[in-house]
Parts: sequence; C-alpha cells; structure tokens
Amino acid sequence: MRIPWHRLAAALALGALALAACGPAATPSPSSGASAAPSTPPTASAGAPTACAVGTSELGIPNTNAGALFKQMTPGEGAATVDTSAHKKDGPYTIGFSDWGLVNSHRVQTREAMLMLAPLLNVTLRITDAGGDTNKQIADVDDLLTQNIDALVIAPAVADALGPAIDRAYAKGIPVVVFQSSPGTDNYTSYIHTRDEDFGSVGMQKLAEDMGGRGNLIALRGVAGNPVETGRYNGMRSVLDKYPDIKLVGEDYGDWNEDKGKAITQNLLAANPQIDGVWSSGAAMTKGAISAFQEAGRPLPPMSGEHLNGFLKLWQQLGIKSVAPVYPSWMGPEALKVAVLALQGQCVYKEYIPNPPPITNAELASAVKPDLSDDYWVEGYLTDEQAKQIFP
Repeated sequence: MRIPWHRLAAALALGALALAACGPAATPSPSSGASAAPSTPPTASAGAPTACAVGTSELGIPNTNAGALFKQMTPGEGAATVDTSAHKKDGPYTIGFSDWGLVNSHRVQTREAMLMLAPLLNVTLRITDAGGDTNKQIADVDDLLTQNIDALVIAPAVADALGPAIDRAYAKGIPVVVFQSSPGTDNYTSYIHTRDEDFGSVGMQKLAEDMGGRGNLIALRGVAGNPVETGRYNGMRSVLDKYPDIKLVGEDYGDWNEDKGKAITQNLLAANPQIDGVWSSGAAMTKGAISAFQEAGRPLPPMSGEHLNGFLKLWQQLGIKSVAPVYPSWMGPEALKVAVLALQGQCVYKEYIPNPPPITNAELASAVKPDLSDDYWVEGYLTDEQAKQIFP
C-alpha cells in the first residue's frame, strides 16, 4: 500500500528538514536532493556546441525544500548541454515510462520510487512493463506514443533493438530520457547511466586481493545480452587479465536471480573440488552462492557483492571478505526529474553518470539496515519510512 499524497508530502518535508539538521554529509530524499550541477558547466564534447547554460536545475517541488537533482547525479565528463526551451509547457504533465520488467527487487524499488515522486512533480505516470520481452517493449513505446504523453522515460532491455523505437519517440518532438541501458541511438534528450565496467572491476580487484592473487574463480553473470551485464563482465575481465595465477574455472548466466545463482553455483561446486573466489554480477546471485556453499558444507571464499540489504546482512553476519559496488535504483526517479526539467524548458546535460562509492568493510556497519527488508537496496536515497512502504 502506498502512502497517501498528503502523508507522503509531509513525510518528505520532515525528512528534508531532519537531513538538513544532520549537516552536509546527510543524504536527501528523492524530492529534496541537493543540486548536482556545477556552477560552471563543463566544456561540451568536440563538435557539440554548448546550447545553453545549466544552472541549479530547480524543480520547485511543493511542500518540500526546493527540489533539484540528487547530489550524486553528476554530468558526464565533457557532456554537451541540451536546450529544451522548445519543450516548455505548463503542467500537469503526463509522462510515459517504458520499463523492461520487474525481474527483481531492484526493479521494484526503481519503479516504486518513481511512483512516489511523480505526484510531487505534478506528473501522471503511465507505465508499461515488457516482462523482459524486447519485442513487447518496442510495441509498448509505440503504444505510449499514441497516448499524448508529454515526455518518455525508458529503461531499455536490449539497446540495439530499442534504438528505432526511441528514434520514433524523439522524432515526435517530445523529450526522451533514457536510463540504465544504452539507448542504441543518439536521438534522445538525456541519458543516465553508470560505468558498468567500473562495477565489474571494483568487485574483481577486491576479490583478487582477497584471494592473494591466485586460485580458482567462478563467475555468476547477469542477463545474457543485456549491456549492463556485458559491461560488468568486461570490467571483471579487465582486472582478471592482470592476475595470471587466478584461473576462471566456470561461469554461467544467472539473470540476477537468487535461485538461479544458487543453481549455477551448485553445478560449479560439483564440477570443481576447489573454488577460491566468486565474482558475481549481482547481489541476489551472491546470496544464492552463499546458500549453495553452505549446503555443500564448503568454506565460504571471498565473494563480490552489491548493495542489497539482505546481502549486507549476510556479509556482516558471516564475516565474508567482500565489497559492494552500488548500482543505484534512483536512476529511475532522477530520470523522471530530468524529463520534468525538459518540460519546464530548463537546460539539461546530454549525459549524467551517477558515481556512488562502493560499500567496503569499513562502511558495512553503518550501511546495513537490520530493521529493513532484505529486498531493500541501500543507497541513502529513500528514507527508512519510504523503504518500508515499498518492502513492508
């Protein structure tokens, strides 16, 4: 059950005041994040002239502190700016969101945070769910374009396949904001994404150190063909190639799913009497791997993880050697903010790259949320009350 509008607005306002009282290190709620835009915009990419000057990107969210982009929403290095003045119109707005599917709790948190934020932005959010089917997502985009939406927000399942659908949306003269997976085209207003290679390399570097630079490694991969998965895996390999004494003895796709991660690990345990490390493309699969090792009576080796609260609890409880890169679910609500900025005619960046720091053993005690659901992704973006609304 979601928080009624008046209660949510009041809770966000109180949360913002409480965060302000904590000093500059405190983390804002989705509607009251600190401004991410620098006072002087970076130089635009070669051949892409600066079209406008990005200021503080104020959103004017009611009943809270002045809203702006989250403080970790930083423009890409050398990112061009986009003049959206031609899109300027008064609200309320109707924004379409083409989602590729609720495959895990990370996707649930993304969508629910967007639904919490939408009324604060005077937005009606129309959501389609492709259920992981690329052809359906293409059809979903085309369907949304028949519904007189003011802007489109999309998280593509497969980049190259969605490019033409994004082209069609952009050609209709509406702002298009893409997040997470690559758009597969240059025809968009703004693109919000992490450096997926960094996720893979951070996990593998810590794993290599914990393994002492040698031993047998297994890899639990995400969804085959997904550009996020490919980037994470390539980042892992870029580090692995520097350690000739670490042997990759097995890998398989677990679709970022705990049960599949467990099944893959069980198969690899049966095939390999010695496994000294587990690289994982997602925390749910790491949880599955832990369960498989425990049921097999095998000692827990170092494992890479992620910022899933259930994994953080196990990490703390079992004393596993690990690190948790952060892949923020808040890219969704921030994409919604960027779409609203475009509809307000404010200048935005063509590219934003969230860059939250990984959770290390030093931060684990303060990061883990013992009273919140295992399904919650710990990012310092939502309040605890909002997290409980999403995962009771």
